[in-house]
Amino acid sequence: MNIHKSIVMKIGTLIFNTIVVLSFCFLEEIYAARGPCTAPGLLNCTCADGGTIIICSEKGFTEIPSPLPAITVTLQFDTNKVSRIENGAFSNYPNMRKIDIGINQISWIDSGAFSGLQSLTTLYLDQNRISSIQPGTFTGLTSLKDLEMHNNNLTTVSANMFDRVTLLNSLLLNKNPLLCCTMVDFFEWIPNQRSLRTLFGTCHDYNTQTDINSFDVSKCPVDGQWGSWSTGPCSVTCGQGFINRNRSCDSPSPFNNGTDCIGSSTDSLSCTLAGCPVDGQWGSWSTGPCSVTCGQGLINRNRTCDSPPASNNGTACIGSSTESLSCTLAGCPVDGQWGSWSTGHCSVTCGHGIRYRNRNCDSPPASNNGTDCIGCSIDSLSCTLAGCPKSYGKYGREAGSWIRKTRKWKRITSRYY
Repeated sequence: MNIHKSIVMKIGTLIFNTIVVLSFCFLEEIYAARGPCTAPGLLNCTCADGGTIIICSEKGFTEIPSPLPAITVTLQFDTNKVSRIENGAFSNYPNMRKIDIGINQISWIDSGAFSGLQSLTTLYLDQNRISSIQPGTFTGLTSLKDLEMHNNNLTTVSANMFDRVTLLNSLLLNKNPLLCCTMVDFFEWIPNQRSLRTLFGTCHDYNTQTDINSFDVSKCPVDGQWGSWSTGPCSVTCGQGFINRNRSCDSPSPFNNGTDCIGSSTDSLSCTLAGCPVDGQWGSWSTGPCSVTCGQGLINRNRTCDSPPASNNGTACIGSSTESLSCTLAGCPVDGQWGSWSTGHCSVTCGHGIRYRNRNCDSPPASNNGTDCIGCSIDSLSCTLAGCPKSYGKYGREAGSWIRKTRKWKRITSRYY
């Protein structure tokens, strides 16, 4: 049995030495054709393999030179003084396969620093001062296989850092002050990574250091998270109203002394439905003139169904939009009209005489500044009665009458024959 183990160990050692020799030969071949870089900002660096490999190790750089040659495949930028990787630092390098920016002073990486590196397979961020990684920092690194972040100040690692990173083969997180119970989603993410073969790192919780491959997340407190809001009805059937809704702290519920959900379990939102039916109402009547200028007349007036108008299938106004009212103004002027003549008596009892008559301005009388009757109110007509008897003598019977002539009465004597 021991002989068998010895043979196996010798074979293993032989294979390892062979791999090391081949690796050195490969690297020697790659770096054989090296020389100073000629691109601006890289004059202190060494370029190899036709300028596709840039070696800027230990050159005192404080930031990543920009732009790098578009043909860059490998960037060796370790052991410098870079403190931050900004957005766009590595954009537009579709051929970049390896970046080594380990052993710097990096404490912050913008979330879009590595965007556009769809061919990148190897990224070294080890031995820096990184305390947190923004969600989505590695999004888009769809070819990434090897990621080293050991020897940093990371206290947590979240699964959302690796959105769309599905080919990861090796992830080194050792020598970081990781807190186990802040990484629950990461622990749930690990079993789903079929390509992940190497995962190194430890985390601390409950005064115990645990390998991240074997930590039991069931020991961790679970903070409560709100579930979805319920969908309630609007408080009205038309127009503006409110929706009262609620939610439960059950996604998940607090567990193992986890904190309760923060915020209210109830809420009100405004809601707007179709407009409510509005019945029409009449506006005010218009004020029209009387149909006459005096006396009795009519006022024709109208109104409009607009206070408010009917809308949203409301009923129209009930009643007529027009009407007539009587109106009474001052009496109209009435001109005086003569009444009938009176029937007077003939001034004689026989023969020829004079009949006097009169009339009154009363049919109607003048009123309301109407004009008086025109003409005289008295009149005289001749009258003829039967002949007088002859016994009255040659000159007949004397009959007297008075007529007004030039404001005096004159006695007229008539003699009948």
